[in-house]
Amino acid sequence: MNISEIHVGDQLRGHVKEDMEKEFVGEVEKIYENSVLLQITQSDEIDKSNVMELNNKIVISCHSVKPVESSEAE
Repeated sequence: MNISEIHVGDQLRGHVKEDMEKEFVGEVEKIYENSVLLQITQSDEIDKSNVMELNNKIVISCHSVKPVESSEAE
């Protein structure tokens, strides 16, 4: 995803293999040059302890995220 397409408050789906075993959903809190800071809002139960260690936040490359479909967010 191109960084210019991302805005604060967007819901994005992503995966960071180093920190999380499954995909997660997060809300964009801050936009950097090539990455975004997400507040993790949905994650798999298997990653519960990882999310707690990350304080529900993660920085992820803009190329590793995709928008959450409106039907998924409900």
